[in-house]
Amino acid sequence: MKKILFLILALILLSPIVEAKKTTPEDIAPIGFKILESNNIQKRMVFKYTICIKNPRATLDYKPENIGLDSTGRILWIYGDVLNLTDNEDELAGLLSQAIAMGENSYKGVFRGFFSHAAYYFNPRPKENKADLKAVDYMVKAGYNPVALIVVYSKTLAQTRYEWCHYYPLATKRMINIYEYIYKNYPQYLKNNSYANNIYYQNFIHNTTKEMKKLEKKLND
Repeated sequence: MKKILFLILALILLSPIVEAKKTTPEDIAPIGFKILESNNIQKRMVFKYTICIKNPRATLDYKPENIGLDSTGRILWIYGDVLNLTDNEDELAGLLSQAIAMGENSYKGVFRGFFSHAAYYFNPRPKENKADLKAVDYMVKAGYNPVALIVVYSKTLAQTRYEWCHYYPLATKRMINIYEYIYKNYPQYLKNNSYANNIYYQNFIHNTTKEMKKLEKKLND
């Protein structure tokens, strides 16, 4: 009996530690198409991966252009450096959902969205903010945890001092908007928050103390 117990203990100690599944290039297309199908997005999109590092600083500062839609809005390129920033399928689904939301309406409007597309380059903030919230809806319908979008933004989006001198929306403002949207529409993900102890989520909470107090007051009024 002692020998058996010793063997069991030895097997436990010598067994490799199973880590959380990291995303791989093979995960991109299935997750992307799952988002499209679950949300009944009737637009043909293709997901392509390249090991090319478009932005050498992407491991420190993710920018939306590092997940790139081609000029048609139908081919979504995912660069190797961006994939390295995601720790699980929920986080990758968050980035893909936001990019899909950006590309979904690329052909709508006057001259098949030409002016809308041009306006984005002069002022991308409104569309980026709108796509963030649509991404939350897409994630939930596809069965992913929308809090992961806050987490992946917290770990990758750099903060600037002022929004008026920055091309994209302020990182804290984007995450607060996402948090508020989840709070109002999908509160169950915050009540049973599987990311509560995640270091990047805690960083978000720590660095948005003033904004969170304002939001709490707004929600309670």
